[in-house]
Amino acid sequence: MKFKLAFICISALMLLSACGGGELTGASNLVGQVGSDLGRTENKATHFAASRFLEQASMGPSPESVAQVKALGIEGWITAQLKIPPTLIVTDPSLYDYALNIDKPADDRLRNHVDNSNTNLLINADDQLRVRTNWVLSNFLVVSLKGVLPYGLVEYQNFLQKNAFGQYGELLKALTRNPSMGDYLDNNKNTKQQLNENYGRELMQLFSVGLFQLNLDGSPKRDANGKLIETYSQKDVIEITRALTGWDWDHATKKNRNFPNGHPNHANFGYAMVPISSNHDMGEKIVLGTKIPAGQDAYKDLESVVEILVTHPNTAPFVSLRLIQGMTTSNPSNAYLKRVATVFKDTKGNLAKVVTAILTDPEARSADAPGKALPNFGRIKEPLLIFTSGIRGLGCKVSPRVPGKLTESASGTQRQFSAPSVFNFFPPNHRTQGTNVLAPEQKLLDTEEFSIRSNYFTNILREESNLNEAGCDVEIFKAAQEFSDEKLLELMNNRFFRGALPATVGMSMIEANKNLWNRNTGLRLVGAYLDMAAMTASYGVSK
Repeated sequence: MKFKLAFICISALMLLSACGGGELTGASNLVGQVGSDLGRTENKATHFAASRFLEQASMGPSPESVAQVKALGIEGWITAQLKIPPTLIVTDPSLYDYALNIDKPADDRLRNHVDNSNTNLLINADDQLRVRTNWVLSNFLVVSLKGVLPYGLVEYQNFLQKNAFGQYGELLKALTRNPSMGDYLDNNKNTKQQLNENYGRELMQLFSVGLFQLNLDGSPKRDANGKLIETYSQKDVIEITRALTGWDWDHATKKNRNFPNGHPNHANFGYAMVPISSNHDMGEKIVLGTKIPAGQDAYKDLESVVEILVTHPNTAPFVSLRLIQGMTTSNPSNAYLKRVATVFKDTKGNLAKVVTAILTDPEARSADAPGKALPNFGRIKEPLLIFTSGIRGLGCKVSPRVPGKLTESASGTQRQFSAPSVFNFFPPNHRTQGTNVLAPEQKLLDTEEFSIRSNYFTNILREESNLNEAGCDVEIFKAAQEFSDEKLLELMNNRFFRGALPATVGMSMIEANKNLWNRNTGLRLVGAYLDMAAMTASYGVSK
């Protein structure tokens, strides 16, 4: 036990410092990896390269997805993924048609549906590239349970799924009319009689142009005195807010029902907001130096606002940085960012082309052979990706149920759409302590997170019946677990470490768990290895 605790403490420190620059070091890789296809030259991508790519382009490598990338190649897999229709969550009306805060069993059923459906979409949807893009978008186009009822979060998930590969301008227009966002940032309360600046401000600050003017490579512009130049003023906030007045829930059409306040579907979450003409300011506005003429209705003013934002020189580098940080590296070079931002600018924000540019860029693919990682390239996996990568690596079709809870699926320590504020779980400009290296996800690595990780997978994997119900590869892992510790580690090396687990880390995992109590119950030993892996840079950092 002392050995395991020491390993956890040392590994946690390694994980915290892994994005601070330089190569990861360690002993030579384990030999004899499970899977006879590792390293075959006829494959279009090696096992290592396919697994590394899927850490960037999906919610984690699974045996099936690794095989697909190896067969199709990286660009072929992207092309195939872009053709898959969006996976959507279907919610039976009976789940959300009840008296909120009165019918407790119905409330529990809806919350379980929301949690389970959102989690399982991340884990088992075929359109994994879309799902990963959705996850990245949700981390700066934030809607949260902190301000939106649960059913609104399911419909926001569907909204992001539908818009993840379209034009960014169309996404912003749809976002402005999205009832979950309207509920969260109060744009449904924004009228010409009473302005509400919340959404208009965040539309500029967080969703498009940002606070300070940027060059195309993301470097800040400065005035003659060397000071940063602000992108917009308070006057711009007021003007854009005026342009966005008049939107409200869609209760008017025959197909939609007028749900009362306090109902789980009070905002009619499945339908875009509609304008109330008497609440829209039709006067002239000037936003970021561009005039929006008087006499336009809410639809035309929204078109004008989005055109101003999408074509603003800041939006391409600002949004491109957020997308890069969520997929490949927290601290991209200026050259990498400029190449991606140029694609954004030239296509007016075609997200499918921008995402393709991010994932196929030479810097993103430079480390597709072991030991070739660039200094400062990579990203710490946020807790959600630690969880989904683990479950997908186990071959599960859905998330296993929490032991002892029949209706609740495991979902990790971080849930999508549960950020504490519109500023997300972590700021995009958070830097590794003592350096100038961007590492936003590191903000989540505190003592509480590591404490939970120390026993998280062990607990989930102890009940074999739950794992069988979830469609996990139980027999494969049980056979390896029962054969020998070394054979189990070979299998886990293949599934979770790209086939390149440092020998020192692997041997430490074996030694720490030789005397693990009841180690062959379910996949308890697999869970113990995963818990330790989650503390290491080998698993916890994608480089």
